[in-house]
Amino acid sequence: MNILKICPRVLFQKLLFTALIGVGCLIVGLAYYIYSKDNITLGLSCLVLIFSMIRSAGIYIVISRKKYDTVEGVCIGIKPKSFNRHYIVKIMDDSGIETSLRFGKQTKLKIGFRYRFYFKQRERISVGSEYLDAALSSDLFLGFEELGEFTIQSKASDTPDFNDTKENES
Repeated sequence: MNILKICPRVLFQKLLFTALIGVGCLIVGLAYYIYSKDNITLGLSCLVLIFSMIRSAGIYIVISRKKYDTVEGVCIGIKPKSFNRHYIVKIMDDSGIETSLRFGKQTKLKIGFRYRFYFKQRERISVGSEYLDAALSSDLFLGFEELGEFTIQSKASDTPDFNDTKENES
């Protein structure tokens, strides 16, 4: 099964970069081991490789079984949470439904742009506490892609223009 054909580019990049981080740590650890004969650094870099391969295998399983959900829409608001490492983003889809998503401060989004977000399908139940729900669901976010700036013209091009069809029929 060719994973390039079945998955979005963002998810493939996450899979690839997760695996490359482990391989890169092993190469650096091997180079340092050859230079200084430090067994601890070699052991730690091997552990990083093992854990990144386990994480890559998990991402591969999610992608190959299509166990991810997408949320697509226009960013209409960003609300920072003071003294926290996350903020709330309000997304509105094409049908006008508003969704609030929580992201880390390292995720850079802009108001007025269209985005597609990828999440692992939720396997846990909500416990009711906002803090505990955020802690338990922190591993669900897989990535996002920017689809461009939202304009009225781009929205109008999605719907057919009935005036053009009437002129063509005459």
